Amino acid sequence: MEHHLQKSWADEAAENAYFQRIEAMVHAGDLDAASAILEEDLASLDTPLGQLCRDLSEEAVDIAGWEELGDSIAQYEGEPITAVHIMISNEPDLVFEDKSVTHHPMIEVMFYSDEHLAFSEMSRDEILAASLEEDESWWGQGEDMEAYLEINGLSQLNTALLHHKRQYYFRDQMHILDEKNGLAANTAPLLYVEFRLASMLRAVRYHQAVKALIEGFGLRKNVPVLVGMHNMKPEISSVYMAKSAAVVELTKTAKLAVTIKRNLEEIPEEFSGSSLRQRVLVEAEEEKPGFFRRLFGRR
Repeated sequence: MEHHLQKSWADEAAENAYFQRIEAMVHAGDLDAASAILEEDLASLDTPLGQLCRDLSEEAVDIAGWEELGDSIAQYEGEPITAVHIMISNEPDLVFEDKSVTHHPMIEVMFYSDEHLAFSEMSRDEILAASLEEDESWWGQGEDMEAYLEINGLSQLNTALLHHKRQYYFRDQMHILDEKNGLAANTAPLLYVEFRLASMLRAVRYHQAVKALIEGFGLRKNVPVLVGMHNMKPEISSVYMAKSAAVVELTKTAKLAVTIKRNLEEIPEEFSGSSLRQRVLVEAEEEKPGFFRRLFGRR
């Protein structure tokens, strides 16, 4: 069965516009919208890779080592850290002779100070614009600290993408192969469509995992977090502004206090003390971000 994007992406401009739209959403931090577009188009992709993508929910991907990263920031004795750079990557020289090997993506962490770029004086949009330029005078030149993060949940998809047989679509040459394979004219190969969608989903799920940590836990310092990709296409970047861990905890406490106050105002006279306690506990549990459940119930 032909996927609707096969006809659309026969036009290179249409394919580029599709991914530029999603990339702009990631740049803006609107990851839910980016994910929704991909999930909708993956829903009708009747292939094993399509099923693998449908099974890969946002909750299936998480990152370990965040607390240790915060400790490294707090204990650093050099110039004040004014930005953190987190990049997911594959090894540069992978060997694919043994297809049974699972390729686990790695996460690289780097710290920057204002000696590299005046991060502390820049807005989020200014930092994003600078990071997209990848100016070698500072980009990738930060302090490589002993801060290790491990991403879980992406290895199977990452391996499938590394082994994928249709990673490119050369429109000026494909008609010969397409005719041989019985593919209609002006139709992008289904395998190419699935590769592009799955690659973008990998990027979005990674960004969602990092953003969940930033919003759920914060960092020891209120610094921008540059999130990018290396040796892994598409290399999509964004910047998330991390609140300090103390501020995040205060925010959670304030939300809980509002919940308790609201419940007290709504309690009928016939409510017992035990009923009130049960109600407060239930609503307090609902206030917890979903990431906590993911963190402590990881597969």
